[in-house]
Amino acid sequence: MEDTFYRGPDSEKQLIAVAYRAAESLLRSVNYLTPAITAELLGLLNLHTLWGLCLVLAGWFLATVISGPIGIAINVALLVYGLWDLWDRVRELYALLKDWFWGFYNATNDKELDEAGQHFATAISKGGITILELVLTHRAFRFASGKMVERFPPPEKLKTRVQAERERASKSEEQRSKTESERKTENEQRKTESEQKEAERKRTEETPKERRVAQRLAELRGTVQGYGGVELAKDVGAKLPSLPSTETYLLIGLAALGGVTLVALLAAAASEDKKGRNR
Repeated sequence: MEDTFYRGPDSEKQLIAVAYRAAESLLRSVNYLTPAITAELLGLLNLHTLWGLCLVLAGWFLATVISGPIGIAINVALLVYGLWDLWDRVRELYALLKDWFWGFYNATNDKELDEAGQHFATAISKGGITILELVLTHRAFRFASGKMVERFPPPEKLKTRVQAERERASKSEEQRSKTESERKTENEQRKTESEQKEAERKRTEETPKERRVAQRLAELRGTVQGYGGVELAKDVGAKLPSLPSTETYLLIGLAALGGVTLVALLAAAASEDKKGRNR
């Protein structure tokens, strides 16, 4: 871990240390990114692409921003890899990721690397992923980063970190998909239960025929009050045989609620109807 924060006079060793801090902070940024942006970012970066990117960015930063003896030495080395064609594109990336660059360069511990990762996440979430993709697909970058990775292979600890981060991201995606599936199933169950309750409500509501029976019975009650029991008894006796069984029960039940007089009239009507059939 001491090599991670190396700041000695060895230019190559410092280049590797700064590049590793850049890579480590970039990997930590996924803790502050949405799952969608994380998937997009990790889709752009495999181990060699990530390491090549961080070598190029660290070399550019040391050569053009930090400069000094270390920067001059690195600048000369970068000429061999033909990186000058890429500098304008890297400047665009630096303008967007300035806090990240200074964050990983100045970091002296894990906490500060994590803070640098937050800076990277903030910038990438605001559209930086597009500029990053332009750098990664640039012909000069592909050539130069490939040569630099050959010269400075990825550290073993970076291989371990990349693998661990990919596994964690994969598990997070699986858990997210599982949660969404469970939520969808739960919503469908709620919908089914709601539909069943609605069907039951409709089934137990009065049918139009039952409402007509109730309305007719209300009219018959008016007949009791207005015209007397004899007329009602005859009317009910005429109506009752034509009613279906459900309507008959409803009629008799409602009649019971109307009082003893109406019950007696219904009984009289039924009796009168029976006598008429016996004749």
